[in-house]
Formats: sequence, C-alpha cells, structure tokens
Amino acid sequence: MITTVVPFTPSNVAPFQFSPTLDNGVSYNLSVPWSLYGARFYYTLAALDGTLIITAPLVGSPTGIPLQSLSWSNGFAVATTLRPHGYKAGTIKRLTISGVSPDAFNGLQDCIVTGPSSFSYALAAFPGMVTALGAASYDVNLAAGVVDPASGSPVAAFSSIVFRQDPQQFEVSVPSPLAAAAVASSSAAQNIFTLAQSTLGGPDVLG
Repeated sequence: MITTVVPFTPSNVAPFQFSPTLDNGVSYNLSVPWSLYGARFYYTLAALDGTLIITAPLVGSPTGIPLQSLSWSNGFAVATTLRPHGYKAGTIKRLTISGVSPDAFNGLQDCIVTGPSSFSYALAAFPGMVTALGAASYDVNLAAGVVDPASGSPVAAFSSIVFRQDPQQFEVSVPSPLAAAAVASSSAAQNIFTLAQSTLGGPDVLG
C-alpha cells in the first residue's frame, strides 16, 4: 500500500478540504465542516463535479501499535506488538498493517488474536525477510461501503481514508502499483471469462 498523509488544519474561515485519489486513480473532494448543531466535525465526500456522495460524522482512528517482531511461517504472518494491543484472544480483528518492508506484509488483514501482544494472519507466499517493522492499527475507513452514484461502484474497494486522532491527520492509502496491476489483471480476466460465458451460451442460450 502507498499512504499519503494530509495534516488536518481546520480554519475559522472555510472548511478544511483536500482531494484524495482512491480506486483506479479517481479523485474526489473531501471537506470537513464544523457543525454548530452537532458540535462536532463532519466530513463530506463529493465528486469533482460537485455531486455529493456522502456526509457523515468524522470518526477518528487510534494510533497504531508498533510491532516488535514479524515473521512468516507456513502461510501465516506471525506478529508481536511492542505493548499489549487490548484485543481479546481467539477473536478476529481487521487490522491495518503499515510501514513494514517488504510491502507484501502491509495492508488490511483479518488477524487472529493469539495472545495479549500477538496475532497472525494468512499470507500465502513467502514475502521475504523483514527489513523494517511497522505498526498495526484498528482503522475506521471513512470511505468503506461508499458507492459513487455516477458509476455505481465503490469508491474505495481497495483504498482507504483514515482520520488519525493523534496526530490529527488524514491517511489516504491505495494499492501499490504492482498490487493495483494485479487487481486490474484479475478484474480483466473475470470480465473476459464472463464475456466468454455469454458468447458460448448457458442453458438459456443453448436451449
């Protein structure tokens, strides 16, 4: 994943705003107005032509917990954190792994909590020896499940917008070029398969 950090600098003059780029290189406008009625910040995501996509309360995500160790064994990444993570053993938590090298360790992962300071997640192929440790965080993706009314597609099926409480900043994460190419290739293959099925005909066509 490639993450772009945008410091949150609210103003009394106009709502804070920036233009995140999400899935397939599509850019949007995100603004953060203050609501006097709600006494809190809200965020508004809109298309570049001004079409409103979503307005919702701004929900922050806690700072990630630094990793103390990370290794790979038999199809799983095995991690320990520098301090207790607070997740219940035996549960599955969807955590964002970031800052690790090789990059194949990073991303949104369904993690099995194995202890007070440990968890693991599936990683089929050996990604290489870890040369840099990052962090694990439980993130609220502000764009999760949001659909672009113009295309009818999710704006962030593979990307994320996270507001980090401390420090006050937005983090926009998109797949790395290699990962994006793999996603595009997979989508293209699925489209070709679907077209082939349609061309060859199923029971309705052949009957």
